[in-house]
Amino acid sequence: MEEKQRIGFIGLGKMGAEICGNIQRKNFPITVYNRTRSKAEPFERKGAGIAESPREAAEQSDIVLTSLMDDVSVINACTGEYGILKGMKPGSIHIGLTTVSPAAANNLSDIHKENQCHYISAPVLGRPDAAASGSLISILGGDSDIVENIRPVIDCYSVKTIPTGADPGRANALKVCINYIAMTQMVLFGEIFTFAEKSGVDKELIFKFAQMVLGETGPMIDYVGKIKKRSFDDAGFSLAGGLKDALLFEKAFVDAGVKAGVAALAKDSLLAASVNGLGDKDWSALTEMIRLSAGLDSQADPKIS
Repeated sequence: MEEKQRIGFIGLGKMGAEICGNIQRKNFPITVYNRTRSKAEPFERKGAGIAESPREAAEQSDIVLTSLMDDVSVINACTGEYGILKGMKPGSIHIGLTTVSPAAANNLSDIHKENQCHYISAPVLGRPDAAASGSLISILGGDSDIVENIRPVIDCYSVKTIPTGADPGRANALKVCINYIAMTQMVLFGEIFTFAEKSGVDKELIFKFAQMVLGETGPMIDYVGKIKKRSFDDAGFSLAGGLKDALLFEKAFVDAGVKAGVAALAKDSLLAASVNGLGDKDWSALTEMIRLSAGLDSQADPKIS
């Protein structure tokens, strides 16, 4: 039997922990690292090693996965005396799960090549429940031979893969497009439900029409349902994370010479919602700011707003 590749996993937040759990359940030898050590201990109890730094995780691995917050956190995890690149052996592979900018993905690819290693952009589509069930969609950008090499790992948590070619930045550009669609749809339905309420239109009629357009199941109609019910406590993706994405979208569009008009509106709502105490809610709670500006009640912290 072919020996399984040794895995290093860095970043055990909501998504990272579920993805890592799926890989561990497939009996890959795994070493984990998280800044808050307590998040790594459940994996240790199931046989994983715990590293004291990203470098140590990389030293013990053939493939390293990172599930972090943004461009800066991934680059910081890669560079410096205790970074991944100090521990990676020539020919080893880094799979980047984080939604980073296309420019950051290409920069990461370049610095890995300088160290005789490989970087594959592999942002995912789906929320933590999809990660837990192993039914994420992975967008893959990088050398096709390396992508084929890591497929047994990707298959641990993915139900489908979308290859985008050899340029890692293209995978992240596609992820920006898809997340931008989701964010703009939330703004759209926030405005529609607010208008409908002020006009005396039954919001169930709006929801039924949304199902005709978007389908009766899937992440987007789930978000529309949250907006309709104003139910944001089950944060599959937090509002704080949505604000990070809005800032990333804005920069990515500017880098490409495109005006991201709707992103600016969403960013303002996300920022206002965060300031008004909704940062831990689902990112669809940005629509509460649309209600607030229209003179309707909102879930904003009354002490702040």
